[in-house]
Amino acid sequence: MIVLQIALVLVALLLLLRALNLILALRWYNSPRPPGAVVSVQGKRFYYRLAGTGDPTVIIEPALATPSVEWWSIQEELSKTTRVLTYDRAGYGWSDFTPRARTSGTIALELSALLASLGIEGPLILVGHSQGGLYVNHFARLFPEKVAGAVFLDPLSPRDNRFKKELAPLIYKNSGVDKSRGLKMYNVLCMTGILRLLKPLIIKAPPFRYYNNVPSERIKILWQNLLFPKLYKTALSEYRIAQKDGQVELLTAAGQLPPVPVRILYHSPKVMVDEIMEYGGIKRDEAEKVEALWEELVREYLTLSPKSEWITAEGSGHFIHLQSPDLVVRTVLDVIGELRQMTAP
Repeated sequence: MIVLQIALVLVALLLLLRALNLILALRWYNSPRPPGAVVSVQGKRFYYRLAGTGDPTVIIEPALATPSVEWWSIQEELSKTTRVLTYDRAGYGWSDFTPRARTSGTIALELSALLASLGIEGPLILVGHSQGGLYVNHFARLFPEKVAGAVFLDPLSPRDNRFKKELAPLIYKNSGVDKSRGLKMYNVLCMTGILRLLKPLIIKAPPFRYYNNVPSERIKILWQNLLFPKLYKTALSEYRIAQKDGQVELLTAAGQLPPVPVRILYHSPKVMVDEIMEYGGIKRDEAEKVEALWEELVREYLTLSPKSEWITAEGSGHFIHLQSPDLVVRTVLDVIGELRQMTAP
């Protein structure tokens, strides 16, 4: 009887915690803050921030499960030179959830609709980090006439499922390559409301451990993003679709990237091997196998344009924009300078 009573109390506490989390999350979501604004795109609310003036317009596409606030510091630096757009993809931050399948094509078309609603035509320089790299890759193929350059930071390969196919199951499981395991765990913690109680632990792990130079008010926004259930439903859909066979064929069918300046920023192999060992608990030779395949996949991005260049972000892991923001800014400015030189009278 006592055991049953304890169990009932625990269930009641969990339900209360879940309800409290949803109430607080909705209160935050229903009050989007400046410096951005919201606009209706295809019947859904999108949150965006536009800064700076002039051409070209830099479009920033963040990684999986990441809201735009993570890029605001870089946006502010670049906006001293040209116009820069950051936005929350559907299901992230202050943007609405959508039931549309989260394919790279759908996301590219949503971005196109957002640009149209804001009156932004081109020329565009696309910046994509991790899974965001896959999306700007698709966008550039669909709208080559608008794209004047691209910068990819550790972009997700359309052949990313090679990791699961070619790595030993235990190495794949512990390497951190499989993002679905973490997203599922966070989803359960979020849905029960327990995640809100784990803040002291979570802010010590990536990506929070790399937010040293991010203002505290922006870290609060990043934290609030994690407490909203729509994030995990969206991110899991994005990730699962990107892991399916046929991604290469979908991109090829969309067209080809125009012969514009392309830069691929890649993490330091040494740093990444050390991080895989630290967080995955696997041996060095196993981590090196993961890294070797990772580099092989990303190097395929060099074939996108005859003007592609490879840049290693020395001292940086996967979060290049957080660990080496100056390099990211310089690289984008180099592409802008090259474009302006080409179009100068």
